[in-house]
Amino acid sequence: MLWVAVWSREWQLLFRQLQDLLQPLVYFAMVVMIVPLGTDPSVEVLARLAPAVVWMAVVLAVVLSLDRLFRDDARDGTLAVLLTAPTPLWWVLLAKLLAHWLGLGVLLSLAAPLAGAAYGLTAPAVGVLMLSVLSGSLGLMALGMVAGALTVGVRNGGVLVAIILLPLYVPLLVFGAGAVGAVQSGFEGMGPVYFVAALSVLYATLAPPLAAVALRLSYD
Repeated sequence: MLWVAVWSREWQLLFRQLQDLLQPLVYFAMVVMIVPLGTDPSVEVLARLAPAVVWMAVVLAVVLSLDRLFRDDARDGTLAVLLTAPTPLWWVLLAKLLAHWLGLGVLLSLAAPLAGAAYGLTAPAVGVLMLSVLSGSLGLMALGMVAGALTVGVRNGGVLVAIILLPLYVPLLVFGAGAVGAVQSGFEGMGPVYFVAALSVLYATLAPPLAAVALRLSYD
């Protein structure tokens, strides 16, 4: 079955080429560590900054990782084979998206609580931060898949992908960071998390068909 084959290939590539997996995580860590150097290092200030800093680091890490979604497939001809395969292309792209999310997305959701705890967040806020990053990273990668498909044939398309994506990422960023801020203020934070999760599922549902259309237009 082609879907299983694509899933297995994505996982093998993800952990075989560790530099592609570790580079976004290192970038995430660098952003989290550098910000306190330019601001008041008191616990109160860092705790207020933590949701925005961690979520911005997640967004930048995801953008940095998107280049590998179609890069290797375009170079070795795999993408051309997938375009002519009898299996619907959107179904195959869904396998790529889920494999990418379960690889990098889960790792970022595990790194986010560590960063939040280092910034002085309380345990409930750390838990909400982890859930918001886990659910929101799916939406970030889904939007990134569409942008990557639009720029697959463009040289140095990473900059163009970032320009396309950053405005689209604003709702996920605002509500993801806002969920943690609500908990810090003594309010219920799961409402924004549910909204982020619902938005991510919507993006993940729409992204594979849209990316499939974009890839076919790029190759025609």
